[in-house]
Amino acid sequence: MIQVIGIGAGGHAKVVLDILQLMNEYRVIGLLDPVCVGATVGGVMVLGGDELLPRLHSEGITSAFIGVGGVGDNTSRINLFEKVKAAGFTFVNVVHPSSILAASVQLGQGATIMAGVIINPDARIGDNVIVNTGVIVEHDCDIASHAHISPGAVLCGGVRVGRGAHVGAGATLRQGVTIGDGALVGAGAVVVRDVAPRVMVIGVPAHVQSKVK
Repeated sequence: MIQVIGIGAGGHAKVVLDILQLMNEYRVIGLLDPVCVGATVGGVMVLGGDELLPRLHSEGITSAFIGVGGVGDNTSRINLFEKVKAAGFTFVNVVHPSSILAASVQLGQGATIMAGVIINPDARIGDNVIVNTGVIVEHDCDIASHAHISPGAVLCGGVRVGRGAHVGAGATLRQGVTIGDGALVGAGAVVVRDVAPRVMVIGVPAHVQSKVK
């Protein structure tokens, strides 16, 4: 089995740990989170903070996952990903066995695909993307790195989701629309036209509520 270190020890990390156990390919040797050193999450010990990365790498642990989620702001996930990558680690793709991925789907590094997800042909999933529980990603969609697609969202064919964008739970994105970098689609929104970078849209049909800081 491949030995892996997890970054973060909150609720998202619990879900990722559960998926990794089901995959039966990886052994998580510990988690890093300075807030809860010494705690146990999903049967895995929190060893310390990010300062342990160089030592762990020198000991031959070179694979990692980001166990930090994001609700509307994916900045912390982006920063952690870049920090861990700079320390020489590669990222495992965490794919729940109940998910369905077409053979032509392209996955970057560190993608997290949760239970009940369907991703159809020629979709592209970037680095450090979360495709959360029960999401449907139709054919030819392109989800850029560090985006988060929340539970139950539906992306119709040819949708583009920008870097670091967040699509809220239960949102529906009409075929061919583009969600700009860093944009936020509110829960339950129905997006029928393109969304500019770094704005928040809500409602049915979705409309701009505010800028994203």
